[in-house]
Amino acid sequence: KLNTAYSEKFGFPFILAVRNATKYTVLAALEGRVANKIEDEIVCAITQVHKIAWMRLLACVNTDDAAGFLTCHVLDTANGCPAAKMRIHLHRVSPDETAGFVGEYITNDDGRLDCGPALKGGKEFTVGVYTFTFFVADYFASTGTYCSGLPFLDEVPLRFGIDNPDEHYHVPLLVSPWSFSTYRGS
Repeated sequence: KLNTAYSEKFGFPFILAVRNATKYTVLAALEGRVANKIEDEIVCAITQVHKIAWMRLLACVNTDDAAGFLTCHVLDTANGCPAAKMRIHLHRVSPDETAGFVGEYITNDDGRLDCGPALKGGKEFTVGVYTFTFFVADYFASTGTYCSGLPFLDEVPLRFGIDNPDEHYHVPLLVSPWSFSTYRGS
């Protein structure tokens, strides 16, 4: 029904770059975009065509020289300092053929990965969905920070997408024993 309503309203088929999308994200995009004004939807559709072309181009070229990389930075907001010596795991969630454990890292005294980027340009830094898992309960226990018995936060998983391996993706985590936040940093 929605697809028909979309086509009748706009005069062209629904266009969405669906790599790594679930049926739920596709349906949510269709539900959201069918309410757009025609001029806004034309911009959305053209943006999606561009994204599809970009993904196809990336799949065709050798990305060994890709300039992008992935970094993270953890800040302890309870103690007002970088989260030194926090253990972090990185997993690639999708695409399925490359899913799995990528690496384990320990933050340095500045709360950053001591080894530099978790992923660097080339074949290892690919389009897909990733998860950083931050072992925050272990970290706060090691600092002696009071956490009221059983930790409220144990492991904090952050799932994020990479759609352009030529860009720098920076994932900061601001964390206390009771809360966390993140954003795409620079």
